[in-house]
Amino acid sequence: MAATIGIVGSGAVGRALAAHIVASGQDVVLCNSRGPATLEPVVEELGPQVSALEISAVAAADLVVFAIPWPAVVPLLEELPPWHGRILVDATAPASHFRQPGRYELGGLTTSEVVQASAAGARVVKTFCTLPASVLALPPANEAGRRVMFLSGDDEDARAAVGALIDDIGYAAVDLGSLSTGSALQQPDGPLAAGTYDSLLTVSVNRTV
Repeated sequence: MAATIGIVGSGAVGRALAAHIVASGQDVVLCNSRGPATLEPVVEELGPQVSALEISAVAAADLVVFAIPWPAVVPLLEELPPWHGRILVDATAPASHFRQPGRYELGGLTTSEVVQASAAGARVVKTFCTLPASVLALPPANEAGRRVMFLSGDDEDARAAVGALIDDIGYAAVDLGSLSTGSALQQPDGPLAAGTYDSLLTVSVNRTV
């Protein structure tokens, strides 16, 4: 498990994930497009395990979560250096937080396949994108059990590392396999989008997919 998790994006999704990661005892470095000084209120709210840095420093972490609007993803990736096997978690959605029912046209590819092609040397894992930000901000577990968090990726070790992070922060990880198959299921108009599954559904969901 990475000692420090980098989160690119300080919107509702990035802040929710940062809060869960901090609650699990891990450190977070956070950034946005406006610079570290603008994140002082967020850092103060989340506590001493969170730091605000420049984008290049956050993107240099061993495990980096992209939680920014889809149109900004590829241009930013093209500015960053090669990833050299580090893990890039794609938490983006090609729609506006489930308010836009369709997808951006990506030539038949999923967002994660586009991310993989744009991030040289990254091991891409798709997750944290099937719950609306308002649900993602809630505790991962409730009286019904743990909410399911789906993940997919082409690198087995990267999926295992991200699955461990998902479990650490309180969700029940469900591995959907490859990017092309699993990411399609997680798209905004896919069958798993905006679902709030608890751990009691894990076995049946696994069999379905």
